[in-house]
Amino acid sequence: MFLPCLLAAAGAQAQWLVPPPQLPVSDGLWRGSGGAAATVSSGNTDGAAVSLSLDAVQATPEHRITLGGSLNYGRSELDGEVQTTADRWNASGRYDLNLTPRSFVYGRGAVERDRVIELDRRDTVDAGLGWKLVDRADANVSVFAGLGRSVDRYSRPQTIADRSASRFARTTLTLGEESVHRLTPAVELRQRLDVAPTISGDRTTLVRFSSTLAVALNTTLGLTVTLSDQFNSRPPDGVRRNDLTLFTGLNLKFGPQPPEPAAASVPSR
Repeated sequence: MFLPCLLAAAGAQAQWLVPPPQLPVSDGLWRGSGGAAATVSSGNTDGAAVSLSLDAVQATPEHRITLGGSLNYGRSELDGEVQTTADRWNASGRYDLNLTPRSFVYGRGAVERDRVIELDRRDTVDAGLGWKLVDRADANVSVFAGLGRSVDRYSRPQTIADRSASRFARTTLTLGEESVHRLTPAVELRQRLDVAPTISGDRTTLVRFSSTLAVALNTTLGLTVTLSDQFNSRPPDGVRRNDLTLFTGLNLKFGPQPPEPAAASVPSR
């Protein structure tokens, strides 16, 4: 369990602010999952890391609500010097209102904090239109577009593109695509891409991509492996543009489990 826990603690730093989509179940009941991972090392380098995550979804034929959040912390000690390697939390929510069986309007908001890069708080809101290109029991593919607003506040002035300030704000265009494919009754592949180019304000383009393979071990326990990448075209000085991580861990599901698709009947001879 050491390797999954280590990767989970490191990779949770770049989880999606809004949880990956799941195949829709429109009965109005809340469902979700929670995960936790921790690792402790001792020797030439002492270290500890812990990560927690939670997401919940409620859907009816008229609307869909998605809530999520995560918390992760890590530190290491070498030759008596303690360094914080992760100290971040985020929370998010999204509301989809169906206009037709294939179209919807959405609104979402998120807040996050990352003390390692001295980000006191980032508030993000956006809203727009979406279209369901594929909507089946075994697959769901949607695209969406809208407008958003993002405000970053730092604990001390940062330099971004030759401008020094502790607050940066922008209005953005939001373009996205997300999909879920049920490969087998126990295996799902989830994917999301978000692109947010700036229309006005501080000229920064954020791109987020995530792909998750989820394997159900039983009705309540599952294994997930997620590859995620976050790109910031203009980060503060000393912060890299790209943040690529791998996350793997165990999740515990809660809420009533959706029924499995009925197997095709075999005619008797």
